[in-house]
Amino acid sequence: MSENRYDLMILGAGPAGITAALYGQRLGLTTVVMGDIPGGSVYMIHNLMNYPGFLGGVPGTQFGTVAFRQAQDEGAFFTMTRTKRLECRNDLFTGTDVDGKEYSAPAAIVATGRVPKRLAVSNPHIVGMHFCSLCDGPLYRGKNATLAVVGSDNAAAQHALTLSRVASRVLLICRGSTLKMDAAHRKLVEAKEGIEVLMNTEVIDLKGEKFLQALVAKTREGEHKDIPTDGVFLAIGWTPSTEMLDMKVETTDEGYIKTDARLMSSFPGLFAAGDVRDTDIRQVLTACADGARAATHVLSYLGDQHAQVKRA
Repeated sequence: MSENRYDLMILGAGPAGITAALYGQRLGLTTVVMGDIPGGSVYMIHNLMNYPGFLGGVPGTQFGTVAFRQAQDEGAFFTMTRTKRLECRNDLFTGTDVDGKEYSAPAAIVATGRVPKRLAVSNPHIVGMHFCSLCDGPLYRGKNATLAVVGSDNAAAQHALTLSRVASRVLLICRGSTLKMDAAHRKLVEAKEGIEVLMNTEVIDLKGEKFLQALVAKTREGEHKDIPTDGVFLAIGWTPSTEMLDMKVETTDEGYIKTDARLMSSFPGLFAAGDVRDTDIRQVLTACADGARAATHVLSYLGDQHAQVKRA
C-alpha cells in the first residue's frame, strides 16, 4: 500500500466523519479523514443537551475534541486540511487537499456538513456580521452592545442565549409568525432577560460603510425601519457543502446528497453521512449514527467488490 493509500477516505471531521473514522478503524479499515476542524461545527454549540449520557449537557468543543482523540487513538489519520477536490480515477477515489497533497481509497464517505447562508444584501461582507456566537460574541463583552440574531430555529436560539451573556440587549428577529425552535429552546429564550423577540420582521439590508450600524427591516405591513445594532449573527438556513465533488451525484433541489438504505450515493462507492445528505433529522446524535452506519456499509461494499474481482 502506498503512503497515501487507504481503505476508506472520509471528507469532513465533524460528528459524522469522526464517528465513521472510529468505526472504520475498529472494523479493520485503514482510514484517512480530510478536514481542518476536529469536531466540525459542533464547536458552535454552547452546551449539547440532547445527547444521551451527559447529565446537564456537554460543551460542543469538549464533545468534538474527545471524539477526535478517540478516533485518533483507534489509528485514524487526520490530514488537518480542507478538501479541494474529490474525483474518481481508475476505481479509486482521490482527494486533493488545499495544499495539493493527494490521498486515495476505494471507498469514500462525504461528511462535509453544511455552511450557513448569508443575507442577500448590498454589503454582505460588512464588519459586524457573524455566524458563530461562541467565537465572536466575546468581541462585544463589556461594550454595552445591542446584538441581533436573525433566524428562529434552534441555532438562532443558541446564538441568542449565548449572546445574552455578553450583550446588554439581544434582538431575535424572525421573518415569520412562529418560532421554528423546539419547545425546550423556546422556553429558555422566553425566560431569559435581555432577549427581545421581533416576529414578522425581515432584514432586507444592512447600514454602514465599513462597520455595521443598523439593520434595515421590513414588517409584515410593508413598513421599513432601521434597527440600530452593533453586530448581527445569522441563522437563516444552510447550504450543503458539496462543492469539492468532481463527479455527478444525485441530489435534492437544495443540493443535499441522496442516498440509499446503505447510505450510498448514486455514485458507486461514494457514501454520505450527517447533515450533507438528504435526511429528515439533522442532529449531532443522528450524524454520529450516520457515520457508524456508513462505515459499516463501506466494509460490506468493499467485501462485495473483492468477491466480484475474485469471481472474475
